[in-house]
Amino acid sequence: MLFPVVTYSQSKDLKDLEKVFIEKRCITCHVIGRGRFVGPDLYYSLDKYSKEEVLQWIQNPQSIYKKYAKMPINDGYPPMPYINVNKDEASKLLKYIERTKELVKRGSKVKISGKVQSFSTKEFLDNQEVELELVMADKVKSSMKVSTVKGDFNFDKLEGNISYRIKIFYDGIEYSTDKFYFLPNEYEKVVDLVVYDSTQDYENLNLDSGHLIISYDEDSNSIVVAEIFNISNNSSEIFIGTNDFSEKQRKINSYALFPEVTDLSFPHRSESTFIVSKDKVTDTLPMPPGNRRVVLTYAKELNFFSTKLSKVFLNNISSLTIIVPENKLSLSIEGLNFVKKDSPIAELANDEYTTYSISNINKGDEINLVFRKYGIFKETKTIIFAVFTLFIVGILLYKRFKKAYTNN
Repeated sequence: MLFPVVTYSQSKDLKDLEKVFIEKRCITCHVIGRGRFVGPDLYYSLDKYSKEEVLQWIQNPQSIYKKYAKMPINDGYPPMPYINVNKDEASKLLKYIERTKELVKRGSKVKISGKVQSFSTKEFLDNQEVELELVMADKVKSSMKVSTVKGDFNFDKLEGNISYRIKIFYDGIEYSTDKFYFLPNEYEKVVDLVVYDSTQDYENLNLDSGHLIISYDEDSNSIVVAEIFNISNNSSEIFIGTNDFSEKQRKINSYALFPEVTDLSFPHRSESTFIVSKDKVTDTLPMPPGNRRVVLTYAKELNFFSTKLSKVFLNNISSLTIIVPENKLSLSIEGLNFVKKDSPIAELANDEYTTYSISNINKGDEINLVFRKYGIFKETKTIIFAVFTLFIVGILLYKRFKKAYTNN
């Protein structure tokens, strides 16, 4: 029973080493035993350089370039960037190169296979064209196409020293995988793909909830807002928008935007996937069955006394939650009924957060948010009270002196 235990231990050890090779993104530039890639084939690295030099190269490439007074050392390749590897990780990568060199079949070919299935009908799709792109450093070098047979597709005798991407065009929608790579000792990948029948029926698209998470930036004297929309597609089809196919971008759903905000950004998506206008943001990515979250952030500089933000909702919304630090900002809401409660946040113990909850917002409803800086709001009331008091005292004194003057 000793032999299987030893084999398992060695296999697990190699997997642990391989994990570092992936996490440090060595896989995006190097292969072992399959020829040239973005960077040199590491199969020969220990034949040309000592272990100490390879370790130094992994941890600090610039030191090697300085030592040899040449950058890059290997002609025809880009310089190796600094990849933030510590001594222990560098040792693991060296060990991975040594172990893998003993196991790989030099010049071996790879294979990509899989199935194409319809999510809507659950059927495997026959005679569906699948395109395989061969990608080198984000540039498509070439491509090839096959047709599915009872859902199956297969690309055989491929080179293992390049990255790949699979694309399908189905029912008006183009689907694409991320770019993927083969590990040095990997010979086949199975990539099963799901496509959807498309729909332009807006009825099953719902905006379930929205959130406005507000903070105050003292340096810029601005409120900073993260606005979150939670949307669901309750059908079994992909929603592709209601506009005409001749238009360049699909218009999936629009969300009301407060006008005249600044620094608008989309933390989880490229801005190019949205159409932004003065008072709305339009999503252009087709919406598959299930849930989607759209997040946008923006800022608004505060006026001295008060700042008002107003917008008219473009969707029915089941619930809207507004969270604001009321020890820094005073907020009043006009136009909609709300429930207000204190909401302590453990990670932000220095701020006193308040939650405003609004239910069943209808398309066309208007909301007005009026912000005042809490400290200035208090000081302003004091100043107004003091001025008013001085005004009354002044009038009384004037009347008294006028009466005394008249009597005299």
